[in-house]
Amino acid sequence: MRKVPNCCAALTVLLMVGGCHSELSDSIFGTSLWNPFDLKPLFAVDTDPIRIGVATDGCCMWDVRAWWDLRDRTPFTELRRALARRAGQPVQIEQLKDFQLAAQLESGRLDFALLTYDQYKQIKDQAATVDVVAYADVPDKTGLLVASADSDIRSISDVAGHRFAFGPRGDPILHHGAAAALEAAGVTLSDITREIVPIYQLQYHISSFEAAKEVVYGLTPVGVIAKSDYKQYPESGGRFFPLSFSRDQFRVLGETKPVNLGPFVASGRTDPELVDRVRTFLLAAATDTPRVTDSLGVAAFTGTTSRNQ
Repeated sequence: MRKVPNCCAALTVLLMVGGCHSELSDSIFGTSLWNPFDLKPLFAVDTDPIRIGVATDGCCMWDVRAWWDLRDRTPFTELRRALARRAGQPVQIEQLKDFQLAAQLESGRLDFALLTYDQYKQIKDQAATVDVVAYADVPDKTGLLVASADSDIRSISDVAGHRFAFGPRGDPILHHGAAAALEAAGVTLSDITREIVPIYQLQYHISSFEAAKEVVYGLTPVGVIAKSDYKQYPESGGRFFPLSFSRDQFRVLGETKPVNLGPFVASGRTDPELVDRVRTFLLAAATDTPRVTDSLGVAAFTGTTSRNQ
């Protein structure tokens, strides 16, 4: 007699999975894990998403996903969420090869794409009809992968099997950029010793300063710090009290790649009214939704080419 209530309870759970939209379902797990049966919300509105393409070459900072870290985010998560709220319809980010971007922008399947300047030139050379919506103004920021000068770590390949001090979770340089530099050198995120508490995850710090402190004075022999910070350290004289750092306390192993973004473009087939709304959103993002520009590693979106171009 108790089987009926149990079945009802199981059905209720499945409906909750299909109908609820949690923070975890927004993570890089997507709905495949939290909604294995691809159930639809009970009162879902059938609205076509705004599709934004981004390029991937199979090994770049945008591809880094620590899939076992439940709270991890891609650099595009904030853009997708904020634009969806502003536009009142779903936003879908699609990572594609360069040749796929051109074809899908031309066909109108993609509404928009966020490109590097080289990708933009390539698409224009292929005669794809696109219009520039805004340009990413990218500051000159890079990170240094460093080890404690007292450690036996002398190259990035030696990082495997050690704890690694990342900067803030989701930071385009001190998290995603550092992880990409590790993977480019053959050290996958699964090779890094992870934290047990509060959950089995990568080690994050709120700033480059805190990561540097962990490398020099903590239990983590290697991590990433801002290159601009390192340049300001004196050659020697770092000490624990009062807390300060010097260059001779670190061994530089490598450098992250700078953020390489340029035009945000629209397909020639995208609704002009939607293009205007997205342009307004992007141009105001630095002040209205700064988490969008911060997560992408750009200072702002502007109506002119980046000052670094």
